[in-house]
Amino acid sequence: MRNLAQQIYGSQLTEYSKKQTQKQKNGYSSRLGWVFVSKGFTKETTKAVRTYGSLFNVSKDYTYFTPNTFYRNDLRRLSTLRWINAMSIDIDAKNGENVGMSLPDVQELITEAGLPMPSLIIQTPSKGFHVHWFLEQSKRASDKLNAHYSRIQTCIAEMLKGDVNAIGPERLFRLPTDENTVFHSQERVSFDELCEWFQLVQEQDQQDVHTYKKGFCRGYESLLKHPAVQKILEGVNKGQRDTACYTLALAYKAAGYDEKTAEEHLHNWNEKNTPQMRQIEVKRKVKSAYNGRFHAPSAKKIRELSGMLFSYVIWEEAKPREERTYSHIEEWEGDVLAFIRAQGGQVSGSQRDIADQITSSVDAEKKIPYATFKKVIARLEEQEILSKKVSGKGRGASTELTIIDEVKARRTQSEASKKENDHTSKINGFNSNTIKDSVVGGTALPLSTGSSLALPKETFTPVLLPTSSTRSTPAPIPGNVPSAFVSALYNRSFVDGRFIFRAWGKIQLAFKAFGITYHSIAATDDYIRLAVDAVGLTVEKKGSMIAGDFQGDESFLKYLFGTMKGLFANYRSDQITRFVEEIEGLSDITLSHVGMELEDELKAARVVDRELVETKLAEIEREQSARQRRKHYHNHSAFDLNASLNQFKLFMKTDD
Repeated sequence: MRNLAQQIYGSQLTEYSKKQTQKQKNGYSSRLGWVFVSKGFTKETTKAVRTYGSLFNVSKDYTYFTPNTFYRNDLRRLSTLRWINAMSIDIDAKNGENVGMSLPDVQELITEAGLPMPSLIIQTPSKGFHVHWFLEQSKRASDKLNAHYSRIQTCIAEMLKGDVNAIGPERLFRLPTDENTVFHSQERVSFDELCEWFQLVQEQDQQDVHTYKKGFCRGYESLLKHPAVQKILEGVNKGQRDTACYTLALAYKAAGYDEKTAEEHLHNWNEKNTPQMRQIEVKRKVKSAYNGRFHAPSAKKIRELSGMLFSYVIWEEAKPREERTYSHIEEWEGDVLAFIRAQGGQVSGSQRDIADQITSSVDAEKKIPYATFKKVIARLEEQEILSKKVSGKGRGASTELTIIDEVKARRTQSEASKKENDHTSKINGFNSNTIKDSVVGGTALPLSTGSSLALPKETFTPVLLPTSSTRSTPAPIPGNVPSAFVSALYNRSFVDGRFIFRAWGKIQLAFKAFGITYHSIAATDDYIRLAVDAVGLTVEKKGSMIAGDFQGDESFLKYLFGTMKGLFANYRSDQITRFVEEIEGLSDITLSHVGMELEDELKAARVVDRELVETKLAEIEREQSARQRRKHYHNHSAFDLNASLNQFKLFMKTDD
């Protein structure tokens, strides 16, 4: 317990309490913090401690503790928080939720989410889990930091099926003991790393959220008639009631029902549940749904509650492009890129002449206005898709336009093309506002235990699975994923943004196993090259969409993770081998200089591959030791030779 506490709190606690004279002499330390321990969740059963001795003594009588520390010993509030030491998640197993969840299940969820390895996992008496990531460096609490901590904590809790209500850095968690500790490692994570992970998740969903709001409340009437929703309306069991009630309330809200009518319907629905919820709970769920920020139910929750395949499309009817007075600038971007690509990726001439040659892909008689052309070029330059080079001045000036990022160009043109081609859909169709994992239509199918689904004979709208790389209308490609890695997958017909995001997450996890932080991967050309090679090797083994021998997302991603680890291990080994060969030919002074440079590199705030640098330093020390031994041996050998010669000369003189 003491070693674990020191791992969490460091110098925030002292070994022994200060005497009053010491406090008067040295003052109060702003570094120290109070840890709260508790027997329950009431103020009367809570105690604050500030020394390791006190924490160790009370650990036998108390059940809960705060991983983060406070500057007051009488108030455990967010406003009195001083230090944030850990990111902690509560995975509850009460009320029928997460029944039968095991430690391997938790570890698998962590891996799938792309999160780093935790420092500590505690199993609670109710068979739930408390998961902790200890921070490399404690963070001083502030309003801004506390708010972002809670955002990240909520996101992690959602992905790990945790309690999204047990949020906040001031919360109590189960006190670790030898009996309840089921996983413990020396791993620590930087808060910046968690922020980067959160940003990856947010960027993945950002485009979907924008489109979602844009298409809100159009075509929701059929949502309540969907077979999956109808199955939930037949009643659910204990453990599902709260989630089902909230999900159905959002469905009624999206379908245009007022709050009072929705509540009446849900009271009737509650009578079918076993057992029934309290009426006050139904009222609270409805109120929360109608007053909250969500405008429609989650397709994922509907699938989980119904046990049926389900998806739906939020759409907003738009006029065909030829009927609009002003075309969207994004659509003109696609036309400009198509024109330049048709010329081999580069065009030159006066801007007006170039603009005169570009026509609408919908109406060949409609040319791009010159003012719009200049805006499009500026936007494409800003996105680093095009480069513009102007030579000369005035009427004689010539402009050269070159596509410099083929992946971004293809993505932009593809999205513009979808906006032009999808305007014919009127009911439950896909158009410029289609998004993934949130909308109406499609046919629900019962989940099969086998590897394939027994499809009904009648015609149906294909079901779009949000995690599948094979969906017909792929999600946007995340902008934070390196272009070379995107190209490696895109060129093999893996065009779905969610699949590419998950694949990049596996690459990050593989590097994390060697101590390489997320931000260092994209910034290192060799690492990107290895990631691209890993994709190629994985495709050879697990197939691809373009070849038609693809073996499935999970199989592909699992093999990609292992391949990436193997490639990086070989890469690091080759680096060491080459380094050893290089230093063998260096002079003693140069060798010493290289060693000093490596030591300075280790002292830097961020080291790309700390283990590699440390290994190189160790090799330098071995080389220096070997040289010392050789010199010592050479000196002794020379001394022995001189001694032998002197004896021989003396012998010869004596003989004379």
